[in-house]
Amino acid sequence: MGVTGDDVEASDVRVAASAISARRTVAAEVSESGFVTAVRFLKDDVRRWDAYTLGRRVVDVADVAHDRYLANQPNPDGGQRYPSQEAVADAERGLDF
Repeated sequence: MGVTGDDVEASDVRVAASAISARRTVAAEVSESGFVTAVRFLKDDVRRWDAYTLGRRVVDVADVAHDRYLANQPNPDGGQRYPSQEAVADAERGLDF
C-alpha cells in the first residue's frame, strides 16, 4: 500500500486519538500507529490566517492529538512516561483558536 495518491482509503486507517481546537476551527486525528493521519479545517476562519499561523496551529492541534494517543497507551512500569489524560485535556483547552 502506498502513502500517496489514491492508494489509501479512509477505511485503511483506524483513528486511535483526536484533538480539536477550543473554537472548533482545526481538528487532527492520530492512527493506531501513532502517526497523524488527518487534519481538518472546520470553519472558514482559517482562510484569514497567514501561512505561518495556519502551520503553527495545525502542529499545535496535532501535538495534542499525539499526546492523547500516548496518554491512552498502557504504561507497564507504572512511571510517568506518558502525558496524563488531565494534562492532555488542559492542553486541548489551551488551543484557543
